[in-house]
Formats: sequence, structure tokens, C-alpha cells
Amino acid sequence: MSKKSENYKLKVYFALDESGKLSQNDVCTHFIIGGFIYSDKDFIKKTIRRVETEVKHKFHIKDDTEFKGSGFSEAAIVALINGVFDVALKRIVPVFSVVDKEKLGPNFTMSESLAYNFFVDNLFHFYSKKYGFTRYASEISLLMDQRNLKKNELNDLENILKTNYIEKPYTITSYYLESRNADVIRFADILDHVVYHLHNNANGEKAKYFRTNIKPEYMNKIKKGSISYPFKQSYFDDLKKIREQKLDKKVNAQRIVDRLKQLSINAPKK
Repeated sequence: MSKKSENYKLKVYFALDESGKLSQNDVCTHFIIGGFIYSDKDFIKKTIRRVETEVKHKFHIKDDTEFKGSGFSEAAIVALINGVFDVALKRIVPVFSVVDKEKLGPNFTMSESLAYNFFVDNLFHFYSKKYGFTRYASEISLLMDQRNLKKNELNDLENILKTNYIEKPYTITSYYLESRNADVIRFADILDHVVYHLHNNANGEKAKYFRTNIKPEYMNKIKKGSISYPFKQSYFDDLKKIREQKLDKKVNAQRIVDRLKQLSINAPKK
């Protein structure tokens, strides 16, 4: 997602789903929350629906079947991802929080809803900072799978986000949608499914198929959109170091240029 000028304000959407379970009894070692960021709402929705229809026809899938990562062949999943990215690569930013369950404290398994809200907030905080939402976003909408939330839990996440970002110049609203009726949630589920297998069974047949058949540029974008929890290192500290190194190189280069100029001035004339 390109950074806009301060005078340009737009609506930003997060389409998010989850893959795996937080329970320590579950076989998976990593829990995934993620999906993608976009701003061109109508274009993205139309693209996903059109490619879904094309993939269903190609693989002889009934038109009324809901597209889900867990219920379709790897070939159909790859065709959907490649098809959407072929058209919308520059308008979609994949984002994922890859949670290492073995490093979580017991509090994370006491309430799935609280843990889910924590990781969504964590994901939002990272990318809002990375892409400078304060400079160009006016409205943020978090679109998530409805799951099995109780009525008293529906507003918990939105209240957390509104409290944490009350000083920001944008508004935040959360929406819980049924994946059957929400194309962006279905595509988020597909992307999560791929990331889940890349981290939980990296040497398995599914992961190998995804790495081999999702176009390299698209796979690279998916990998770059993944952050780990707990953080192994700070992206922003690394970014600061890179900038400082570039500045040092510029300063040193200028010193060399200045020194050469001085030597040229002081050189005896023939």
C-alpha cells in the first residue's frame, strides 16, 4: 500500500480471518490471524467474485458452494490466489500475525475472544504504524468472520481499538460478517489457509504445492506480510538502523568529496 500525501484521506479496510486454534491441545504449533488490507472496495470485491466464478467453472465446483481453504483442492486455491493477484496485486496488502503457541502464557488460552482481540489489535498497531495511517487514512474498517461470538462480545474489539487509538485522526469500526456472504472474508480465509500450512507443516505436500505453484512474486508478498508473535526482532528498530546506516554512508561520501576538493585546491599548479 503506497503512502499518500497528508492532504489525501481515504477509507482503509482490513479483511481478517483466522486459521488454527489457540488451544494447547490442538496439534498445530502456530495460530494465524490475518488476511489483507485494501482501499478500492468495489474493485476488490468484483475481482474476487469474478475469479471465484472462473475457478469454480474450471474445477467443476457448484456455483452455490462457499469457497473455503479447508474444503477445496490445492489447485483450486492456487488458481484463486494467482487469479486475484494477477489483477489486483498492487491494490492488496497481505497481512498476517503468525502466533507461536508454545511461547504463549496461560492467559492466552483462558479466553479465546480476548486473545483474538489482542492479536487483531497487535496486527493493526504494527501495520498502522508501518504505513502511516495517521497521514492518509480517515476511516478504518475491520471486517472479520462472524465466528461464534456471544452478543456481549461483539463490541469488545471495537471498544479496545477506539480506546487505544482515540488520539488518532481516523475513526475505527469493526464488522462481523458471514463468510458465505462476504467475498473479502472468503479470500482472507484462503490466504490464511496457505500461511497456516507454511508454518504448521512446512515440509508437507500442501505447503510444497503452494510454494511451487503460487507465483513467486505473490508468494513473496504473502511472506513479507507476515509478522511473528512474540516478535523475534523489531521491524522499526531495524528500519531505524538501516536509515542511520544510509545517512552515515552519505555523510562519509560527502566528507570524501570535500576532502578531494580541498586537495585539488591545495595542489600546486604547474
